[in-house]
Amino acid sequence: MHGGSDREERDVPEPMAKAGTGSGVHDPERVRAERDRFIKLAFCRADLLFELDRDLTILYGAGATDLLFGVSPDDLPGTSFLALLDEKFRPKVKEMLDQGADGSGEDGGGRIDDAILKIKGPNGVGIVSTLAGYRVSDFGDHYFLALKVGPASPVQVAEREPVAVTEAGLLAGPSFGQEAAARLRAHADTGHAARVTMVHIENLEHAARALDANERLGLMTAVGEVLKAHSIGGNTAGQLDEESFGCAHDEAVDPETVNIEVEEKALSHLPEGAKVGARSLTLEADDAGTTEEQVAKALVYTMGQFCSGEGRVTTRKLSESLDELMNGTVETVRYIKSVTDSGEFDLVYMPICDLRVGRVHHFEVLSRFRDAERAKSTFQIITLAENLNLIADFDRAVFDKTAALLDEFAKKGPMPAVAINLSGLSLGNDTFIDGLRKSLKSHPSLKGRLLFELTESAGIGQLEKTNNIIQGFRDMGYGFALDDFGAGAASFDYLNALEVDVVKFDGPVIRRACASKRGGDLLTTMAKMCASSGVETVAEMVEDKNIANQVFYCGIDFGQGWYFGKPNPDPFAFADDFASETDHGK
Repeated sequence: MHGGSDREERDVPEPMAKAGTGSGVHDPERVRAERDRFIKLAFCRADLLFELDRDLTILYGAGATDLLFGVSPDDLPGTSFLALLDEKFRPKVKEMLDQGADGSGEDGGGRIDDAILKIKGPNGVGIVSTLAGYRVSDFGDHYFLALKVGPASPVQVAEREPVAVTEAGLLAGPSFGQEAAARLRAHADTGHAARVTMVHIENLEHAARALDANERLGLMTAVGEVLKAHSIGGNTAGQLDEESFGCAHDEAVDPETVNIEVEEKALSHLPEGAKVGARSLTLEADDAGTTEEQVAKALVYTMGQFCSGEGRVTTRKLSESLDELMNGTVETVRYIKSVTDSGEFDLVYMPICDLRVGRVHHFEVLSRFRDAERAKSTFQIITLAENLNLIADFDRAVFDKTAALLDEFAKKGPMPAVAINLSGLSLGNDTFIDGLRKSLKSHPSLKGRLLFELTESAGIGQLEKTNNIIQGFRDMGYGFALDDFGAGAASFDYLNALEVDVVKFDGPVIRRACASKRGGDLLTTMAKMCASSGVETVAEMVEDKNIANQVFYCGIDFGQGWYFGKPNPDPFAFADDFASETDHGK
């Protein structure tokens, strides 16, 4: 064997001669011939063969390694198998091997069948290849793998996309759904059953308000550690919203134990006398012919249903959730179109205050669906509208209603300006832009009373074109804010390409700034960068005086959050706190 296998040091059966020969078991020439025969047979199916130990170190290699890796088979033993793979695929391949065939049974247990990945070819170029193999308990739990250049089946090991993680180290929202789906699929491919348990801690958000930022972070981290301990791979746990969490786990994990431990851990980090209660829902990750993408969609859908109230979740299998999602999507599309056409939604106004004087500088306009159940999932409905290219019509409906209400409010007296949200998809819709320009020209009284917030909930394409559109509106006298700054990897690209008047820092960025010196220093640096460019800044999720003071000392101009006021359908409810002309500064 290439590389001097350690087979002599292990209690491993010797290769057997053909039955009925009566001799040859210890004949070196016959053993070598048998070995060469099996290798030639294996190469009918693969281009490369490997034997790995339990640490995924190569013990034996054969095939065209010189051509593909620039390394001869004799030089492979002692090196890491994962080092031969494109780095984007290493985590999932390691997970697949770690959770793979358990070596039980006469044939070595389950198999890895034709998983598509990329190997690191010459000059670092990724080469699509197919991996198959299994782990054998009789051979020291070693892995025997075959690698063939080129795809061989639709089963793929997908490249890892960047994922969103909370400051407590938990996968955030949809990222949990995507990662959990990948883990569930890998688990199922090895013949193991897996489940997803979601836990809702009732009254957690209210009870946690008595904690400071560091204590809240400690609370979320502690809850996360419980979930991670039970999860597949020790890190498939996520935070779904302020009070809901989830983890993907093996079927051997008792969901009730998870529920109890999460509740106990939360209580141990809350003030004495705090009253919280945990409830959970466990979903069986049945296969039912679903793809990883479908499992992810079903998870995200069910997570949204769970967070909005236990009674709304009617399924216990992900395949059934997918069916429910498809049916629900059709109904939701009808609802979006109906609401857009009829205007059957309301607007509320959330104050954004000058941190220097604590007065209302302007309002953000938020839409509220009148259907109580739909109102619980406003974000999901808006996201669906974006995905199905319905958002431009809804944005137009919000603008029309806002303009009409501003005329009504003008009868009560002067008030601060209002900002309405525009999806990046709407700015890419020529019909929408043309119609908005015409409306603004025909309503010159809106100038100085209206500005726009560009949301990142949908990716913004064609940045140069988008910036030209923004500058056209700014030239007309309508300011633009970039919403949710820091929420995604593209934030700095947007800030570099789009000339705006205001940048709004996402809630998690603010929480990190208040939780550590490093986070505060980072926010200070970003605030200075904006100020040097003449861009004003807003901190979202300012929930108490301590946070307001901290972000002020970081150089942020304005604050938005429950500390300053909850959304209200009547902006004049904040009339006593309206800023005067001298308060505006700029």
